[in-house]
Amino acid sequence: MKKTFGEMVQEFRRKKGWTVKTFIEQLGQDVSPAYITKIEIHDEIPSPGLICRIADVLNVDYESLLKAAKDDKIKHFEESLEKKYQKAVGLYRLQGGNK
Repeated sequence: MKKTFGEMVQEFRRKKGWTVKTFIEQLGQDVSPAYITKIEIHDEIPSPGLICRIADVLNVDYESLLKAAKDDKIKHFEESLEKKYQKAVGLYRLQGGNK
């Protein structure tokens, strides 16, 4: 199964043996532990600038991280769109369809 952006970041961070605190120290103090948790576990996608900083700090290809972030955004959008579609279909059926 393809890894999410957050899973990739977490894996690269752990391969370096870094805690979240160490990772933040490398990134700069403007990033909180809670935000790293959102990225690694809760599918938060940071700005492209932060993605590039993360890639630099982890010494990984920024294009692969940007692609993973883009793929995650597309997946989330498609899931959201499908939920809205299903809700609309349900409402349409409740109202009796096209009378």
